[in-house]
Amino acid sequence: MKKKPFLKILTAAAAVICAGVSLVMPVSAKREHEESIQYCTLYDPDDMFAESEEASINETIRSTSDEIDMYVAVNILGDSGSSYEDYEVEEFTDDRYDELFNKRYEKEQDGIMLTLNMPSHYIYISTCGLGELYYYNGSTDDRIYQMNENMKDALRRGDNAGAIAQFCSDCIKYYKQGIPDNAYTYNSGSGMYAYKQNGELVFAEKLPWWFGVRWKLFGILAAVFGSIAALISLLVIKSSYQLKKSLDPSNYVSEKETKFLVKDDIFIRAHTTKTHIDRSSGGGGGGGGGSSHTSSGGFSHGGGGSHW
Repeated sequence: MKKKPFLKILTAAAAVICAGVSLVMPVSAKREHEESIQYCTLYDPDDMFAESEEASINETIRSTSDEIDMYVAVNILGDSGSSYEDYEVEEFTDDRYDELFNKRYEKEQDGIMLTLNMPSHYIYISTCGLGELYYYNGSTDDRIYQMNENMKDALRRGDNAGAIAQFCSDCIKYYKQGIPDNAYTYNSGSGMYAYKQNGELVFAEKLPWWFGVRWKLFGILAAVFGSIAALISLLVIKSSYQLKKSLDPSNYVSEKETKFLVKDDIFIRAHTTKTHIDRSSGGGGGGGGGSSHTSSGGFSHGGGGSHW
């Protein structure tokens, strides 16, 4: 009879221990398609890295992908990229991302891909899905530009592994910072805007009316208060004037002493032409927005490149 309380206590203790273990165990991020995580690796067709170094880089890439809950991959090209122009490096990066992550699901998958083309010293970063917004290339917050700049010192030293490590570090950094306020991209080729709504990247011909409403409200309030300040200033200035004479021109010009000898109307131009100017509400990513483009596979990508 006395064993039952002991068994209950032992069972309760075991339950507490199991619960504690489950709390401290790391939980891996769940991307939309787990089977594609295997492609979050380094692509090194020209054997720029030794096997041991490549294994370490792959571990860093996978760890980064887990932490930001997006697909991450890196390409480094040696002789295989010697004939590539910059635009071909960009196309290669977009197409490779599509091949690994987009095509099988026929939808833009959140992620980012880096290509280092060693012969031309060209860096290119391609973003996709929500990666376009986390790794923004907007004029007011160009994260892609900064990520490219951050890799250049290591690349100039010949530390290619260090450059990739810096890239992964920046991926985590900007993911933790979150998507910039009112971030969107504009694709001038398709005429479509992309922005985040309900946790997904949404494409539309126009930004919604509520987009950027905070800044619009700020502008309206600034205009109202500015008008009030201008009116007060006008009243103060007007009250300081003391006009001794009427504004009637007869007080200043005498009809007896003034004679008009010639009265002619002279026109500078004989003809006047009016031209209607069309104004469109759309824009090429104005107002601080980022830019995007369509890959050969028909998927939307952001990003940007630079030489070191």
